[in-house]
Amino acid sequence: MSHYQPVTFPVELVVERTLLKEALRAILHTILFHRVFANIKPKDMDILDLTIPIIDDPEIEKLVEEKIAAFIKAADANPQSKGQIGIMFYEKRTKKGLWFGSTSSEVCWEQWAITINIVTNVNEKDKQRSIKNMERTLASLFLSILRTVNDRKDHIPPITHSDGNPFPYQIVVPTAADTWGSLFKRMLDTSASSSPST
Repeated sequence: MSHYQPVTFPVELVVERTLLKEALRAILHTILFHRVFANIKPKDMDILDLTIPIIDDPEIEKLVEEKIAAFIKAADANPQSKGQIGIMFYEKRTKKGLWFGSTSSEVCWEQWAITINIVTNVNEKDKQRSIKNMERTLASLFLSILRTVNDRKDHIPPITHSDGNPFPYQIVVPTAADTWGSLFKRMLDTSASSSPST
């Protein structure tokens, strides 16, 4: 178990229910695009009147879609119309044993704690106003993420090999029994799988 504290970036957003999937997809892909340090193939994604770059990778797209479905299921069960999702990035560390061999572990160096407040407007005028506000908020959020990943680099571990993605990651959706603190503590206490999952 490591006592290393990862850098945490909180994100909070109000989202119109009809655009929940698209907003989540755009946020998750934006973070992954800037934090997956592998040889990637970019492509464009449109949300409202915005175009953002994402990674053109079927495994990442499948993982994002699975986590969005889990998020929506958890949010639908929450009477407060609020949901949370997180992305955690890990560094693989190898520790030489005292006598024989070595052990490896994965230490979280960065986590994104995303809180989505879901609004459902029945009135078409309110819905259009909410969507316009969301468009402005998303544009601001994407710029904020870009600023954060460009300005906050000191905590990124050195890349020690050139094959594949050097930093495994997880996308996590808390259960009803989890709080942000308990979820991240549990995720920090257990090692991440080496493939992008969870």
